[in-house]
Amino acid sequence: MPSYRSILTVTDLLPGHGPRDVEAAARAAVTSSTTLEAFQVDVVRGRPRVTVRFTGADDAEARAVHHRTLAQVRQAAVVSAQVLAKVVGGRSVPIAMEQ
Repeated sequence: MPSYRSILTVTDLLPGHGPRDVEAAARAAVTSSTTLEAFQVDVVRGRPRVTVRFTGADDAEARAVHHRTLAQVRQAAVVSAQVLAKVVGGRSVPIAMEQ
């Protein structure tokens, strides 16, 4: 199964939420049809960035997981930027999002 990354830049937490809420929200978006491979939080250019790495059957399923991840995290934090990428040779290759 191909591997994907949902990468979200978080700028602010919503009132009543903490960093653990963001992590729980991001992890909850990966369903039984996919596998969570890794989860990490980094600070890039002074902003927290959440990366969820998961497997999916194809790009369409990866888009669905990415949309769920984005929606879940937005319940706990403001997301200023987001990208879905396919992991190819250890590198992230962005995937165009359907409108």
